[in-house]
Amino acid sequence: MGVYDRPFWSKNFYDHQARWLHYFNQIKAVAREIREREDHNDNFSVLEIGPSYGLVSFYLRKFGVNVKTLDFKPEYQPDFLASVLKMPLPDNSFDLILVCEVLEHLPFENFPEALKEIRRVAKETVFLSLPDGRRTLLNFRLKLPFLKEFKFLWKIPDLKKHFSKGHYFEIGKPGFSLEKIKNIIEKTGFKIKADWVKSDTPKNHYFVLEKI
Repeated sequence: MGVYDRPFWSKNFYDHQARWLHYFNQIKAVAREIREREDHNDNFSVLEIGPSYGLVSFYLRKFGVNVKTLDFKPEYQPDFLASVLKMPLPDNSFDLILVCEVLEHLPFENFPEALKEIRRVAKETVFLSLPDGRRTLLNFRLKLPFLKEFKFLWKIPDLKKHFSKGHYFEIGKPGFSLEKIKNIIEKTGFKIKADWVKSDTPKNHYFVLEKI
């Protein structure tokens, strides 16, 4: 049984509003990387690891982005059928690697190994997201006339050890602090260029990683 076995009109359909915004955030990350380059999308290459049914890669390809996909599940029809722990790709293959809500499905002891393999295949940049299991204590938006919209999100660690189905770890759960996750990322040869949680997708923690 897969996550998309329910009909899209079901109340329990997988792609709820926050997940659609999550897809948008990934597309926006690719656009930002292309915009920062002088050649724009000419020869800019993207590898999406864990594409699921390919909504992000489908959209990017419609706008001329050179996207390849990698997954170990043949039903997703990836360009490369393989594990993120051992990708059949040369070093420095892609300008940008998208790996969003994927690595938490590996045992935590494999997390550094996966990051090292991703670093090997990346030329420069990785856009990573991991589930943020911290509890949202306060989340509000304020918009007043003639003033810029103000957003505030306050999250606190969750003391419960329970993870979402299929997850081996989540940021903010016991034993998996944000500081611990960041330390592992940096020890595998990345600089964390930026990281954030958005108020409209509070369960996704985003990282922009720069290969060093």
